[in-house]
Amino acid sequence: MSKNLDMCRLLDLYGCLLTEKQFDIMDFYYNDDLSLGEIADHYEISRQGVHDAIKRGDEALTEYEERLGLLKAEQERRDEIAGFRELALAAFNECNAHRSFRNVAEKIVVLLETFDEKLEEYENPAPTEEKQD
Repeated sequence: MSKNLDMCRLLDLYGCLLTEKQFDIMDFYYNDDLSLGEIADHYEISRQGVHDAIKRGDEALTEYEERLGLLKAEQERRDEIAGFRELALAAFNECNAHRSFRNVAEKIVVLLETFDEKLEEYENPAPTEEKQD
């Protein structure tokens, strides 16, 4: 996984713990793919200032992950579901080879579809609605 993708995921998980300006700068950089110069122009600060803010944000997000481990836990759940899916697929293939086990194979297909749905939820989570006060 690339560093930028890791930071995007950490920003999604822990971005609310950053200051609003720091979150916005990192969001522009990682999610909107703006350059340091473009962000600097937007905030009327130097490119070095933007670079420093991103570096501090990276360090903060990394520290949050080290302490809280949400991304690691999410990956472990994803891996666990993928492992269950592989077991179900192996059972399906074995049952499908024998006529007397076809009804079991059909039930395993339902399990496989469920695992696929759960893995898809991890890969493409539904957007959360923000509270409006």
